[in-house]
Amino acid sequence: MMIQHVLVATDGSNEARHAVEMAATIAKSLNARVTILHVILHGVRAEEAIRLARRRSTGPERVLVSTGGEFESVQGDIGEAASVLGERIAENAAEIARSLGVDNVNTRVEPGDNAETILAVAKEVDANMIVVGSRGLGRLTGMMLGSVSQKIVQNAACSVTVVR
Repeated sequence: MMIQHVLVATDGSNEARHAVEMAATIAKSLNARVTILHVILHGVRAEEAIRLARRRSTGPERVLVSTGGEFESVQGDIGEAASVLGERIAENAAEIARSLGVDNVNTRVEPGDNAETILAVAKEVDANMIVVGSRGLGRLTGMMLGSVSQKIVQNAACSVTVVR
C-alpha cells in the first residue's frame, strides 16, 4: 500500500513535536501530504488549561494565550481561547513539517475525545497512516485507562506509527 496522506495528532508537547517530525520525515520521503490535527477535549484540554491565564478587566473577559512563545490576549471565554491556542499549536506544527520539506500541509482543530476524533478525521481525510506520540503511561495505569495511542492502534483502519 502506498502512503499518500499522513495524519499526525499534536497537543503542542515535546513528545508531540517528535511525532510531527516523524510524520514530516515519512511524508517527505514518500511525497505524501500531511494533515496536522489538534483535538480540544471537552472545550479545554488539561495541558492547555495550564497555559491559559485569566486577566480581569472592566470590559469583556480577556484570556492570555501562549504556545511557549509570546502571549496573546484573546477576548472571550476559556473555550474561545482554547480554540485560538489549538490553532496556534496546529500552525506551529505545520511550520515544523514545512521546514522539514513537506509541501502539502493542512491543519485541523476539532473538539471531542482524542482517540475517537483522531480516528474520525483519519477516515474523513482518507489518511493512509496516523502518527501519534506515546504518553508513556505506566503499565498499570495504561491497562486501567487505556492510552490514546493504544485505542488508535486497536481501532484504526490504516497504519499507525507511535513515536516514543
